[in-house]
Amino acid sequence: MLDSHHQGGNVDDDTAGARVMADGANGEPVVLARVGALRIGAVRVDPARCLVRGDAGREAAVEPRVMQVLVVLDRAGGAPVSRDELIASCWGGRVVSNDAVTRIISILRKLAKDVGQGSFEVETLNKVGYRLHVPTAEPAATEPEIVAPAPTPLAPSRRGVLALGGAAGGLALLGAGWWALRPGIARTAQPGGQKLVVHPFAADAADRDLAQIARGAGDSIRHDLGRIPGLQVVDDSTSATLALAASLVRSGDRLQLILTLTDPRSGDQLWSGKVEGARADPSDLARDAAGAVTEHLVLVLPAGSWAMAAQSLRSDPEAYRLSMEARALCDDVRERLLAGKPDEAQALADRAAALVERALAIDAEHADALVVRAQLTRNGWSSALAARRQTTQQRVEQARGLLRRALRSDPRNAGAMTGLADIYRRFGWRWNDAETLFRHALANDPGYADAHWAYSHQLVTLGRARDGLDQVFALLAIDHDHLWRRITLPRMLYNLGVRDQAIAAYYRELGILPGNPFLLWEIYYLFVAEGSGTGLTGFIERLGQMHRGGAAPPSVAAIVTRSRAAIDAMAGRPAALLAILDAERASLDSDTLAHATLGGRARDDLGFILAIEYGCAGHYDQAIALLDQALAAMSVYWVSSLPFGNAPFPAAMRRDPRFRALWQRDPRIADAVQRRRRAAATGQMATVWPDGKATHPSIDAPLRARIEAAMALLPAPQTP
Repeated sequence: MLDSHHQGGNVDDDTAGARVMADGANGEPVVLARVGALRIGAVRVDPARCLVRGDAGREAAVEPRVMQVLVVLDRAGGAPVSRDELIASCWGGRVVSNDAVTRIISILRKLAKDVGQGSFEVETLNKVGYRLHVPTAEPAATEPEIVAPAPTPLAPSRRGVLALGGAAGGLALLGAGWWALRPGIARTAQPGGQKLVVHPFAADAADRDLAQIARGAGDSIRHDLGRIPGLQVVDDSTSATLALAASLVRSGDRLQLILTLTDPRSGDQLWSGKVEGARADPSDLARDAAGAVTEHLVLVLPAGSWAMAAQSLRSDPEAYRLSMEARALCDDVRERLLAGKPDEAQALADRAAALVERALAIDAEHADALVVRAQLTRNGWSSALAARRQTTQQRVEQARGLLRRALRSDPRNAGAMTGLADIYRRFGWRWNDAETLFRHALANDPGYADAHWAYSHQLVTLGRARDGLDQVFALLAIDHDHLWRRITLPRMLYNLGVRDQAIAAYYRELGILPGNPFLLWEIYYLFVAEGSGTGLTGFIERLGQMHRGGAAPPSVAAIVTRSRAAIDAMAGRPAALLAILDAERASLDSDTLAHATLGGRARDDLGFILAIEYGCAGHYDQAIALLDQALAAMSVYWVSSLPFGNAPFPAAMRRDPRFRALWQRDPRIADAVQRRRRAAATGQMATVWPDGKATHPSIDAPLRARIEAAMALLPAPQTP
């Protein structure tokens, strides 16, 4: 419900690839030398060396095929991987016997038991494939409350290979996000600001060419990092609070630059990454390394530690004009997608892509142009991007590379910060890092609408609907012309417990856009999630009045049929709704919906949506299985139905131990649950507690006045 991924009509992602299919599962081989370090349960994995090391000290070397299979299963993020996918990724698609796959799985299970001490499992899913499962402690069956564990430093990201899209020479950043900056360093401003020392880059002294490239790369990166406001690059290591070291190695016609960021006072390693590029393009290697380091250094600096971006950083005025025109077209692309007009959206996206190409022809590193290209890339917009048929993960990785380049070009660019923050939020559940970048973006450009919009989504996901509403007020003061931004107001009001005004805002929007499929489905989901047959009945009646005297659009007829089926399901007659849901689930499972949407929602979110509807029909096994699938794809689509929300899943479903285990499986979602609990306790959102008691924040007169002022910004309904 609450992010760019969910704003309708493939507004952000239209494939399942982000978590459901591992890299290489489409036939691309897993190249172990290019895979960064991993942590799986209590095991540290070094794919390049085919080594695994348990926390208890046991170590084992494994054959490359075993490591390839482990990498593919890990990248799937808990989703099933079929035998065919494993064969395509790890055996190059060659014909191999079932025994060959079974042998590798057996070795992995022994590895999990001996070295991992049972901290992870390889499950066999009958007629489906295999799944890597990292067990967590399951709450006691008699305990009705979901309590997340105390936050701990996160394990390395499972999105270990981050391809940099658009980089000349086929550069790839490998494992650049494995280690999160440690809170004591990343969130603490040092007296006088942070001071960084860049040590001379190491290289084989006997290789004069390599040594010269290392010196040049070091000088170039030192220069780029010196432009980051709030960071001082120093030569004296005794005064430094941060230290960057690197070593350059050659492998044939390829170069690898291995970087480490440390705290020289404690010796702690804060971040490590590896950038790879062609020997013929050492300047691109340095450029992308600087972008990766800049991304992480920005997280060290406190928000508001520098003045807003200067016009000079925008470089060529014509490139800037073209970039802004392209950005405006992207806003219109979203609007057409919400309206169910994909052909018009495609045409606008193609125009935006052409403008970006013109801007980058003027200035190949223009930050604003790179930000727009990243948006087009992440969403798969434009005919050229759609034709590539990439997975979500591939698009996101390429977009992240473009945003790093933008940040390296302009370290104060609000668009680059917002884009990276939104990737952290949506595809990494890196809540703290996302918040840091959102705050940086708004400190640099308080009028950047996308930052307010995306930040409000993060806040409400974590239960801070009251804080999110402040961002919405700012957003509507900047832009209330686009539905995809305006609709954030009723969403936030609903989660805050101001239900009547939220529904009034939805109906007001529907009066303006009576056949808009996104709005129709949004209202339907709201009533189904809260189990309100009365609400659905009123919805049907209102639609009948709106279209009296004429034929209702197909989108209206479809939602009326589904609403009636849901009403019957709530009354104990689920057959009609189940027939609809079973057909859609079969399409989802068979990938028929791989590039389709339901009511403007992206494929990765369909599992969450269908789980709500199966819950409404009383079929909890299917609902839990689909919710499991959705969370594996990192979809938290309808935040009102997350733990401690005000539209929870049915009580009988919430009591199921399998349901409770879903929120404990990943420490990042468990952390989000804990934050939501705290937010509910402090009156940040409306809540239904595990014992069934409902609470609502108190809305004082000044806040009510601000809500009324925001409602007044919504367009007036059409006059009949």
